[in-house]
Amino acid sequence: MNKIKDIRRITQVVRVLLKQGFGKILYDHGLRKYLPFHKRVMMNGKLPSDLPVKIRLVFEELGGAYVKLGQLLSLRPDLIPQEYCDELKKLQDQVPPFPFNQAMNILENEVGKDVFLKIDEKPIGSASIAQVHRAKLKNNQDVVIKIQRPYVKDDFETDIDIMYYIAHKLEKKFEEFSPIEIVKEFENYTKKELNFVNEAKNIDRFYQIFSKDPHVRIPSVYWHHTTKNVLVMEYLRGKKISELKDEKYDKKKIAETIVEALMKQVYEHGVFHADLHPGNILVVDDDKISLLDFGIVGVLNQEMKTASLNLFVALINRDTEEVIKILLKVGTQTKYTDLPHFKNDIESILSEWFDQKLKMNYITKVIYDLVNTCIKYKIKLPIEIILYAKSFLTAEGTCKSLVPDFNFINSSQPHVIRILEKENTPKKVLNRFIKKSKELSDAVLKIPGEAFELLEKLKTGRFSFDLEDTDIKHLGMDINMSSNRLSYAIVIAALIVGGSMLTELRPQYGGYSVISLIFLSSASIMLALLLISVRREGTQKYDHHRKL
Repeated sequence: MNKIKDIRRITQVVRVLLKQGFGKILYDHGLRKYLPFHKRVMMNGKLPSDLPVKIRLVFEELGGAYVKLGQLLSLRPDLIPQEYCDELKKLQDQVPPFPFNQAMNILENEVGKDVFLKIDEKPIGSASIAQVHRAKLKNNQDVVIKIQRPYVKDDFETDIDIMYYIAHKLEKKFEEFSPIEIVKEFENYTKKELNFVNEAKNIDRFYQIFSKDPHVRIPSVYWHHTTKNVLVMEYLRGKKISELKDEKYDKKKIAETIVEALMKQVYEHGVFHADLHPGNILVVDDDKISLLDFGIVGVLNQEMKTASLNLFVALINRDTEEVIKILLKVGTQTKYTDLPHFKNDIESILSEWFDQKLKMNYITKVIYDLVNTCIKYKIKLPIEIILYAKSFLTAEGTCKSLVPDFNFINSSQPHVIRILEKENTPKKVLNRFIKKSKELSDAVLKIPGEAFELLEKLKTGRFSFDLEDTDIKHLGMDINMSSNRLSYAIVIAALIVGGSMLTELRPQYGGYSVISLIFLSSASIMLALLLISVRREGTQKYDHHRKL
């Protein structure tokens, strides 16, 4: 790496920090050596009172990687305090375009000379990583080309090195967050964003999800002309929601389409656009929508997808206990978690919201508040859940920008009901039952072996126990019997629940499902055997200890 370039850039960074009032940090952490002598003498010994604003101004002036860092942090209340997130949301990633001849050179090197019939010289967008041009392919198809800026990878690597250098200096300064952890997160994010193939894959996933949807259009990717540095996709003519002024648009229908699209993404496919603000949604053909900018995409596994759906349903049903249960299930408590106060705060948030009768109040704002309360009490949440909450909050805000009195709950309920019905078909219930039964059975069957293994380790390690060999065998047999009974009880409960839910499944006998009857009969037999076993326990005739 060019060390002279590093020194020049870090000198610029330090001067901007000094200009915005961070002289004390420069002085305390050995960074003043990058300043002229007269500026070292005139340093202010105090930090600015409006730290979030000053940090935003630093990022704005430095541009490039620092603007991208600020934008990423604005989505991460788990990494920095909420007031910093709110301030960094104001950052705009707009920079002057680079020369058209450089863009042409990149295109020729990446995809060849004879691919495009025409390319507009003036870009339709320009940001810190890339700029976008309209063009026509040889087959007369309208496309947009996203071209990565020359040397942007080198510039970002330089800035990330400087960020690490400063983060190590500041690591002990901030108790509420870790600068090093933030830089690591940003480095991972940047590596993905600087490879346009990742964004193309995201677009393609959404194209498949909405390929048969009559209300949502996703641009198709031209893979033959897409590389790490160039992304070519279909051009869709329309207006961004942020530009809508004409009253001919049915804004309520557009808002309902946004809700429907979001529900489909999150609860059916577990893949969702995490930044549905008005500038990222295009209105095409008067009432259809198209999504733009797939740089930030959330992915939910089956467990997280189910949890997020259950959370939404619990909020609509005013089930406070279920909400707390779900949050504690998806989150991980730490030694700093104050559980009683956490529960009190959650109850207060929900009580206040329920008292307002769920009218025009943001349900998504409540979800976001719940996530922030988890963060406040040091309950670690997966980044996907944080993006989920942020995505819902942004989407509802966009809907209300179209229709001020838009009711997100009323619009979302039919889709939630449809998804719940789809998720609870007899086939899916049976598959979940089989999967859970297998997991429980595997876990229970491991208990005796793991118990013996633990006892062996304790016998041969630093600890000693005055136990006879028969005592260990007795203990092992007791554990084995208990685990077997637990397995029976779990299977019995599962059979009863499964039998009850499958009562209408065909074929039927006497008005009842044959499968349901088999399940319930099997449960009855197993329950009888279990009760007999429990009753015999402790009697001299059936005492298994006497056989040793």
